Amino acid sequence: MSIHGISTECGVYMIHVKILDINHRAKEIIDTLLDRSWIKRLGVIDQKAYNARAEKTITHLVENILNHVEDTVTEEFGEYLISDSAGNALSEVHKHKKIALAELWKEQMTGNPGFDFHTESPMELVIFGEAKFKSSGSPYTVALNQIVSFITDQKDVMELADLQKLASEKSIQNALDNKKGFIAAFSLNAKNQSAIFEKALKTDAAKNLLNFAELYLIGIEI
Repeated sequence: MSIHGISTECGVYMIHVKILDINHRAKEIIDTLLDRSWIKRLGVIDQKAYNARAEKTITHLVENILNHVEDTVTEEFGEYLISDSAGNALSEVHKHKKIALAELWKEQMTGNPGFDFHTESPMELVIFGEAKFKSSGSPYTVALNQIVSFITDQKDVMELADLQKLASEKSIQNALDNKKGFIAAFSLNAKNQSAIFEKALKTDAAKNLLNFAELYLIGIEI
């Protein structure tokens, strides 16, 4: 296929999301965090372990960040808002399966050292997402460069040990065969949103990611 003058076999998707009610979205994110149905699907030992990991993170996020959201978006809340909204967009528009927020199942309580969020696409691929928020500007370059850096450090590979419990066997096998995708989700602050997506796609980092099966560029207007 050819998109914006670039020929690629990668499935490229560009999505513009507009958030109208910040407080409502904060409440929705709290409901998502409190939903532990994903843990109940695990074995007994994993349920015990992942409940322990998730507990402190949920308490921290709800009590220290989400319960204090007003009409402005802080940088810390902004990244959760970007992650959750991007996952919702992929679920609703492209029928992806959302995987629980990475900070709920990683051992580090906040500021996780790898990808922020994950989905499974209908092609049974694990899609690794990175979210970036800035109150001004559109940090697509930061998100894309971070993804490339994580790939270099093999953080996507390291996460498969946990993801095998949360994603389908076929998706994990595809990831082992290097069939996977990536999401660069970013706050979108621009009058000409189409130009932002075009610029993002033409960055060196995005061109690097076109070597994989799927690439999603998701701009979140807040």
